[in-house]
Amino acid sequence: MPVISTASAFRYEPDVPILIPGINDAHAEALHDQRRARGWRGFIAPIPNCTTTGLAVSLKPLHDAFGVRAVTMTSLQAVSGAGRQGGVLALDVIDNVIPFIPGEEEKVERETRKILGHWGEPASFAVSCTCTRVNVSDGHLETVNVGTERPTDAAAATAAMNAFGTNGLKGLPSAPERLLRVDPDPFRPQPRRDRDAGDGMTVTVGRVRDEPVLKGVKYVVLSHNTKLGAGKGAVLLAEWLTREGYIGRPS
Repeated sequence: MPVISTASAFRYEPDVPILIPGINDAHAEALHDQRRARGWRGFIAPIPNCTTTGLAVSLKPLHDAFGVRAVTMTSLQAVSGAGRQGGVLALDVIDNVIPFIPGEEEKVERETRKILGHWGEPASFAVSCTCTRVNVSDGHLETVNVGTERPTDAAAATAAMNAFGTNGLKGLPSAPERLLRVDPDPFRPQPRRDRDAGDGMTVTVGRVRDEPVLKGVKYVVLSHNTKLGAGKGAVLLAEWLTREGYIGRPS
């Protein structure tokens, strides 16, 4: 049976694409090879880690327009992304920040390169992450610094992000009007005010500025970790795979 999963299992198998509709659609062709190699009638198609999603979506137009050379990211992640486990119990996180999420940084670094590279060839740029847990119910905020191959500045990067379209998602029930938007307000995005943009399916970028150290741009990005980054993101992928014939097509 076709399986669309939010779990990390299978994400790093060489024949398993990590899919975000509108970002790396071409990778879905690998599902045919996966079926043949494993002798399956169905397939496994996981979505990324919820922290990876907002980062990958925001990097896509920059990588297409300017070429990403290096990325550093620090996350401020909502407690809803943790489930019930040590380090995020109520008394641990109130008036506090947890500076370590086991395995999270490695997942984001690896998945971002797999999603934004060519199939079978991860993107060549380096990604370095610090992932933290903060006292927010929903919505992962990330500060991102990007070094680019070709010269850019805040204005050009903002224009590239604003011009980024996902016509391939139009008509899908769970698709937002915009997958990525840039807010010019320097006090945005904020989890409580912006996480439900596009009914939780829109990634919001703000504070786009020149990055003098890495020679590129830096910004803040917010995505809804339990909607686009989890359940609704998996539903959107299932809708896209069905429309494109991967679900329901004879193997």
